[in-house]
Amino acid sequence: MAEIPSKAATTYEYMNPNYKESLDREWWVTSTQLMPKDEVMMRLKSKDPTYTCIDASCRQLQGSRIEVIAELATGNPHITEIDLRGNGFDADGLYALVQALKTMPNVKKLNLRGNTVRNQGIEALAEFLKTATTLEELNLGENNLGSPGAVAIAAGMKENKSVKVLDLSLNYIADEGGQAISEMLDANTTLLQLGMSGNEIKDEELRYKCRSRKPAKLIPTFAAKGPRTEGELAEVLKELKPTGAGVPDSAKIPVTN
Repeated sequence: MAEIPSKAATTYEYMNPNYKESLDREWWVTSTQLMPKDEVMMRLKSKDPTYTCIDASCRQLQGSRIEVIAELATGNPHITEIDLRGNGFDADGLYALVQALKTMPNVKKLNLRGNTVRNQGIEALAEFLKTATTLEELNLGENNLGSPGAVAIAAGMKENKSVKVLDLSLNYIADEGGQAISEMLDANTTLLQLGMSGNEIKDEELRYKCRSRKPAKLIPTFAAKGPRTEGELAEVLKELKPTGAGVPDSAKIPVTN
């Protein structure tokens, strides 16, 4: 009689210690997920002291791929910047990342813009913010947080004393979330710049207050290079435009190896 797989075997818990059946996962399947090159992953795994920025931005990575990166990054003392923007992963990826962040003592900048890091993922991040001491910049723009997500982040930021730049723009945050952000601003004196544009706060005074935390000169936000013209993608672009003939100079895409 064939052996019946255990629940762990069918949920991948045996592969990923951070796996939680209840976490939200992506409902779509992307055609191509561009993981960083093998040599980059090996540098991360070996804790190469010269590798200080995890750049896995704009690669269509789902949560399972973010979980792999998070596992390799666990305990790394050299990483200071992480850019995972523009991937679309959900709570599963963020939850795993937060577990790794708890063991990474020097991460100062975290860009999660353009994902869908909601619910249990954002709740885990909010709890992490309460005790984080090195994180200085956090970008959560375009993540469909809504008011529930804003309330969670506000609770974490009330106790945080390290984050100086926070972006919550384009997140469908309504008055309830705006009120929580407003109360956070009353309590938090460390935060220098808060991005809140493109939300749905209807109360004018509340909207004004939520947008009032900004320095005279805006602080540029962190974004890594991204995968646009590296490695295999560069080779594809070369095949599409081998000579650039017929393409205006203004429209040509620079290709680097």
